[in-house]
Amino acid sequence: MLIVIPGALPALPVAAELAKLLPERAPTLHGWLQAATARPQAYDLRAHGCTAFESWQLERAGYVPEPGLLQGAGLGPLLAGEQDGAGAGEPVWLAELIHLALGADQATLLDPAAMDLRDEETAALLETARPLFEDTGFSVEPLSAQRWRLRLPAGLRPQTASPMAVAGQRLNDWWRQDAETRPWRRLLNEIQMAWHEHPVNDDRAARGLPPVNALWLYGGGTPWPAAPAGAAQVLTGLDAPQRAGDWAAWLDALAELDAQHLRPLAAGKGLPATPVQMLLLGDDRKVALDLKPRGGLLGLLPAPKKNWSAWWSHPA
Repeated sequence: MLIVIPGALPALPVAAELAKLLPERAPTLHGWLQAATARPQAYDLRAHGCTAFESWQLERAGYVPEPGLLQGAGLGPLLAGEQDGAGAGEPVWLAELIHLALGADQATLLDPAAMDLRDEETAALLETARPLFEDTGFSVEPLSAQRWRLRLPAGLRPQTASPMAVAGQRLNDWWRQDAETRPWRRLLNEIQMAWHEHPVNDDRAARGLPPVNALWLYGGGTPWPAAPAGAAQVLTGLDAPQRAGDWAAWLDALAELDAQHLRPLAAGKGLPATPVQMLLLGDDRKVALDLKPRGGLLGLLPAPKKNWSAWWSHPA
């Protein structure tokens, strides 16, 4: 069994303090960390152009990064549902409906998961924006409440990162200002002006939600034949609080995950009855864990405890 837990590895500045609380808040996980063989690995967000969880999803689907593109480019076909090879050769671009928060000296992209978009909002925003696409070489079609599919002018294939990877980061570090992307920036600027004080955003303000004031362009990979994916249990409860840095909520979600998903798998001495592989993911590192039952006479002896804090609280 493979268990994948996005957001399981907290930010390094708080990891050591949170580790002290694991025996009480997540006793099953704590016991597993002590018993497992760990393979920690550093993760470079900028080199991949996507989060560690998105990277795992792409690897599992069989995507191989294309020359000159980051791995995150594969999110275009993956999220558009075109990883079956249909339309092979045509890049799949996505535009996420987002909120750009403007600070005194920088802009940041709000976590897309916090947008809470409705279908009728997206439809109204698209109705306003669609005429602006005419005679630009760009075209647009809706995919879901939170994202659209774009087609770009021939020859335009910028290297971009996913909105989940960019969220909370300094936008200047990710926002391309070169001549190649000028047509997109010009179109985006017109869309932003058209959405300023849009009725949809007035309604969102009344609901206590941030306005939709921009689109984030990403993807650009070409479809590929989907690879057979092995079974995996993906537990996402830690993902949102980890990204938000809300460690109180993270601990609450961890206790729930431990009680509802891990404890039922525990057998003698709290370890799983069958072999288990775990993949713990964070912003800058990931750790693969192997847990094997201790049978025979070994099962009667205390299991040796691994120094899991060596990788939990330090860079991989």
